[in-house]
Amino acid sequence: MLFISDVHHGLVSLKNLPNTKEPIVILGDLINWIDYRNGEGIAQDVFGKDIVVRLIQLRKDHNFEERKKLWSSMFEKDQEEVQLKLEQAIYRQYQEVFKTLKNYEVLIIPGNVDSEKIIKETMTNNVNYVDGKVINYKHFKIGFAGGGVPTPINARGEISEEVFSLKLKQLGEVDIICTHAPPYVKELITDVITNKKEQGWESLKDYILEKKPKYSIFGDVHQPQASKWRLGTTDCLNVGYFRANSNYLELASLIA
Repeated sequence: MLFISDVHHGLVSLKNLPNTKEPIVILGDLINWIDYRNGEGIAQDVFGKDIVVRLIQLRKDHNFEERKKLWSSMFEKDQEEVQLKLEQAIYRQYQEVFKTLKNYEVLIIPGNVDSEKIIKETMTNNVNYVDGKVINYKHFKIGFAGGGVPTPINARGEISEEVFSLKLKQLGEVDIICTHAPPYVKELITDVITNKKEQGWESLKDYILEKKPKYSIFGDVHQPQASKWRLGTTDCLNVGYFRANSNYLELASLIA
């Protein structure tokens, strides 16, 4: 089993995956709204480069109020047409990701940029949507709880702490807990490029300390201060920003 996260329409990285019969687990964020390194993504395709440069700077400044105003202004001229272009771009990216993965068994949970509805409409027969489920794999009980931490951006894949906490409660005790975002630990949620705290789950931290899974596996923070952390008796592992570096975590490496 291979774990990846933050694919963000990284088709080149997907093509670099090893030829394996092992399942590929995607821990959310399949599509790419904005690549904060170069501006590429759905927003630039629809609105143009100049707008995206401003959106990136406001995000880096954590100036969410101005960013929200700018984003809203982009719909003022013809909201219906703009929304149609965005939806078409979203569908296209999901379709291209799933086409690239057609030869793998794939397990998916949603991230903060994802749409559960569109994932389920576009995913191919080799893909299994496992959010909120527990599976048994090679003597491991693996639980999956997707969704993004709520932020002022209010992305479509964000859910409340209460909803996420209920997902964890319904999973019960597992050996591996798979989520999109990390537990709320400063070193795991701090991005070294922006030098700012990103998002993390308080309820996941509580769950780990109470249930003591062997591993907590996640993504979301692209350049974390720490990609590994010991929380109680649990090893917390960020599998990496897949679009940028093609990184994956192999389950076999944890039990070697």
